[in-house]
Amino acid sequence: MRVLRWAFIILAVLFAGLLTAAHWVDSRDSDAEIAEDFRDAPVHPVVHRYTVNGRTIRYMETEEAGQDTLPVVLFVHGAPSSSSFFSNFFKDTTLLNRAHLVAVDRPGYGYSDFGRVETSIIKQAKLLQPLIDRYRKAAFFMIVGSSYGGSVSARLAMNNPDLIDHVVFVSSALGPGLERTYPISYFIDKPPLRWLMPPLLMLANDEKLAHRKALTEILPDWHKIKAAVTFLHGQRDDLVYPTNVSFARSHLVNADSKEFLLPENRHDIVFNKREYMTEIIVNILNAYAHSNKPQKSQPKVYLTASH
Repeated sequence: MRVLRWAFIILAVLFAGLLTAAHWVDSRDSDAEIAEDFRDAPVHPVVHRYTVNGRTIRYMETEEAGQDTLPVVLFVHGAPSSSSFFSNFFKDTTLLNRAHLVAVDRPGYGYSDFGRVETSIIKQAKLLQPLIDRYRKAAFFMIVGSSYGGSVSARLAMNNPDLIDHVVFVSSALGPGLERTYPISYFIDKPPLRWLMPPLLMLANDEKLAHRKALTEILPDWHKIKAAVTFLHGQRDDLVYPTNVSFARSHLVNADSKEFLLPENRHDIVFNKREYMTEIIVNILNAYAHSNKPQKSQPKVYLTASH
């Protein structure tokens, strides 16, 4: 009995310690931390913010020189995460030489009103629309969406069929119910445990529990996507199932698509296959560079921004 009591105490202390530590982990970099991280990098990203519908959205982009002529690549992160998830891509000269790079903190994450969740994919896309409008004059516009960021990227492509040219879905959750929800997600959703959980974890959990409904709401609009699509997914992904690829391809009735399924990977492609992911993006950019696609003529929309 004494052994069981001590085991319980030890587990309780460990749980409390992990919970306390988790409150200090928010998976985001401040503007100053971004500047320090890129101090010796080839390019120093510029950090901006804009406001829309009472929300603040932060994003970073590579230096503004040449952004009127270079293709634009917008990175949209999953959960829990932030734009910092893609920092290493901003240090890769193979990309920097070919595209203007942009990464955004999705609503509630990073420094886009951290902790203020938005579980609707439709509403998240509306909050990111001003960012799409900013680069509407780009000759070529690609979105790279990872995990939940792929869900939002899909909606952006639905809303902007004449602006977005290519979407890369990386380990993306696209089909309603085609992902794992652990029982603990329902457990911590209720008080009093909910009150104890760190904000970053609850952001991701709230999105997770509402994800089936949010994906069902955009289900009728898959035919609106006209952008070419590339899927990159791990065949051993037991968090967001590989069946998301076949689901999405069956619904892309007006878009060309191709898939790259990695037999040894789980939900870890951005971390463990970054160079391969970069190669795919570069190949898409090179294919555009050798095409005869005319440049868009829409006027550019500049956002009210602050550093």
